[in-house]
Amino acid sequence: MNLVLGQVETQVKSPSAILPSKKDTLAGPPSTSVDKNDTVIIKEKNNADSLKAEKAGDISTTIFYSARDSINSNLEQKIIILYGEAKIKYGDIELEAEEITIDYEKSTISAHGKLDSAGRRVGFPIFKNGKELYETRDMVYNFKTRRAIISEVVTQQGDDAFIHSEAVYKNEKNEILSNTSAYTTCNLETPHYRIISRRSKAIPNDKVITGPFYMEFNGVPTPLGFGFGMFPSPRKSASGIMIPKYGEEKNRGFFLRSGGYFFDINDYIKLAITGDVYSKGSAALYVNSTYKKRYHHSGSFNFSFTNNKTSDKIEDKTSKKDFRVLWSHSPQTKGTGRFSASVNAASSSFSSNNYLGANSANPATQLTNPSQKLSSNISYSKTFTGTPLSLGLNLRHNQSLNTGQVDLGLPDLSFNVNNFYPFKKVDLTFLENMSIRYTFSGTNQITNNLGRIGADASKDSIAPFKLENMSTFIENSRKGFRGNIPLSTSIKALKNFTLSPGINFDQLWYFEKLQWGIDEKSKLPVVQDTLNIFNGVYNYSGSIGLTTRLYGMYLFKKGSIKAIRHVINPSIGYSFQPDFGDPKYDYYQKLVVEGTNGSKDQVYYQSRHQGFAYGSSRLGKSSSVGFGLNNNIEMKVKNKKDTIAKKISLLNTLSIGNSYNLAADSFKLSSFSLAANSNVLQGKINLNINATLDPYQYVLDSIKTDEKSSSVIYQHKIDRYVWKDGFEVGQITSAGFAISTNLSPKGQEKDKETREKISESDISESDKQFLLNNPDAYIDFNIPWNLRVSYNVSFAKNGYQKATVTQALTFSGDISLSEKWKVVYNSGIDLEKKKFTQTNIAISRELHCWQFSLNWVPFGHFQSYSFHIGIKSALLSDLKLDRNRSFVDNF
Repeated sequence: MNLVLGQVETQVKSPSAILPSKKDTLAGPPSTSVDKNDTVIIKEKNNADSLKAEKAGDISTTIFYSARDSINSNLEQKIIILYGEAKIKYGDIELEAEEITIDYEKSTISAHGKLDSAGRRVGFPIFKNGKELYETRDMVYNFKTRRAIISEVVTQQGDDAFIHSEAVYKNEKNEILSNTSAYTTCNLETPHYRIISRRSKAIPNDKVITGPFYMEFNGVPTPLGFGFGMFPSPRKSASGIMIPKYGEEKNRGFFLRSGGYFFDINDYIKLAITGDVYSKGSAALYVNSTYKKRYHHSGSFNFSFTNNKTSDKIEDKTSKKDFRVLWSHSPQTKGTGRFSASVNAASSSFSSNNYLGANSANPATQLTNPSQKLSSNISYSKTFTGTPLSLGLNLRHNQSLNTGQVDLGLPDLSFNVNNFYPFKKVDLTFLENMSIRYTFSGTNQITNNLGRIGADASKDSIAPFKLENMSTFIENSRKGFRGNIPLSTSIKALKNFTLSPGINFDQLWYFEKLQWGIDEKSKLPVVQDTLNIFNGVYNYSGSIGLTTRLYGMYLFKKGSIKAIRHVINPSIGYSFQPDFGDPKYDYYQKLVVEGTNGSKDQVYYQSRHQGFAYGSSRLGKSSSVGFGLNNNIEMKVKNKKDTIAKKISLLNTLSIGNSYNLAADSFKLSSFSLAANSNVLQGKINLNINATLDPYQYVLDSIKTDEKSSSVIYQHKIDRYVWKDGFEVGQITSAGFAISTNLSPKGQEKDKETREKISESDISESDKQFLLNNPDAYIDFNIPWNLRVSYNVSFAKNGYQKATVTQALTFSGDISLSEKWKVVYNSGIDLEKKKFTQTNIAISRELHCWQFSLNWVPFGHFQSYSFHIGIKSALLSDLKLDRNRSFVDNF
């Protein structure tokens, strides 16, 4: 055996460490140095003559070792002993222990712990072989045969699995053979559960095979077990069969769901093809793929195809075929060009026919969201370094599953010149702050709403979105371009005022214009012809605003209240826009229907670009003066225990706003808008109030009774202020009031901390936004109970019409039955209908390596329950128990 192959670098924390003497040295003289941390660095170099004299030994690479206490070297016996936090690195092997012995003669490395002053063993060996990790009591490793004998070992297999063994034998293949071993995914020293076997073999990166085994929970043996076992222990994903789930539905019968095959294509692309089969003839196919290229992009693609029978009769083969496509692509680089995609498209009946499916969305959300809108966007953006220029290209898709309308933007183009200051170096504030921006956009909008004009898609002509109709859709597409130039600046006036003038210029280009006429039967305007001609529409407007801020402070000489501050933000502005309905612009067509029997002529102004991509110009001149007033009141309080005064908000906001159109023929004054928000009782209660006041009078024409014996009111509004005939400021046409609080004192303090905790977490952005909007959904076992109560009331009344009032009381929260048990609830009362709103009760149990949950909707349309208990680790995800009763089975 050759003792001195390679190089040995030794780091000793004490300068008094024992160095090899001249008589013991077989190699050349050591090179010794002391670094800035007083660490002695010893490099023993190979003797050239020795290398020639001796044949190659068993050490194939450099051994690095260090120790905190000392290193004893006996080169005659070929032994090195390391004391105190000893460490060795030999190729892929790393070993840490209180004491390590290297025996070159026997080709072994031994590691041990020791007893401290209290009689406790410390410095247990930790052995790493590549990604393999072993925590042991004692071990001996032979670096010649690469075998090891280990006692009382805990081996980590992958990221989740652990093997506890009394004695382990490791061979040169890194396979572990053990007697009396326990397999678990619980990372505690005393696991909550174990799968115990007398004999086992762990094959790295593959599996763990055992003889007869049984389950043990919290140290209590159970009769659960088998004659042999095989448990996964992969380091990376692998292709394989996906076992289906089984169950029963009332509508589609017994089923096997999500069965199929997983393809581990490579490190960048994964693919799963699964399917559903139902005993009554329905079936489904799902293609799910994820891909990721580090530092470049990541994404996922999902395709669903379902074939659902529409009849329970076996002889009736009628079925409904549907599909859905989901694609998400996100760039992970910060380059000047970025490509991203978010696609969500489906057949119009997919949602209603597939809410029972395992891969569908939340059925409760689908049934409570009648609009059922899907949208997609594929975009490419490019910024030009060193310039204010940027370019964007988008392919859009908007779809209503309720009406069947599909709108496509193929494509949307934008070119932007970001804000720039052309007179920045001019020593005049008016010109120095002037900013200009330019935006150019183009679109080609394709729709199956062939009615083209009208916002109500249910009343328009919606054609089936099929391939054979695509030529018609393209022919009727809405095309156009738009250029926008806003110019603004700000000026300080009279020291305390800010003056902000601005001009906005819009230019629209279209390839068509409408020709209107009067229908002889209905006497209403209709489109008679569409002229294929390139034409432009020009819009411009101007505005100027004046704002300031007023402060009021009242100081108290005595008491805990130190000061009250009132901040007032008044603003006034003027805006102007000409009447683009003037015949000289030719943006509107004037149509006159002559009156009969002495009645007045009926005049219509119809836009030549009604329903076009960017709309048309505004009809009617506008010369409007607007004003607003916002108030904020704060108080500073300091008691004897406080060193710094606390700021308490008495009134977050109290605002009022309105405008007056000088150019209007009538109804020049718009409705008043009022809003107020405050936190009272030191933020324990939140208040929100809003209202709209109409300043004009209404005249009652008549009251009639319809077929259902309901009163129908006919009225009209006149151009006369309500305060001219009495002491009134206006009729409240709409109002709202909301008050909410958390009745738990500790919960009030933790609500803010909870939101901060959610913001800093590494969960997905969508989940984060949901939890921020619903803090009660975030279960915190440290808070004994929470009860959030909210009361909302809204009011609406138009003239003499009967007022409509809605009010509801909602409450939600949670209760910690113990340190580990939590009950979460959510319910409410519709005070108008005198019924409970949807109620949900959830119970969760913190089980460390297990998960337990029970969700229950006790009554109502969505009455259902679901129960789950299983191991958290994905390695044993099939070791679980699920029971559920879906509300959809009641249909």
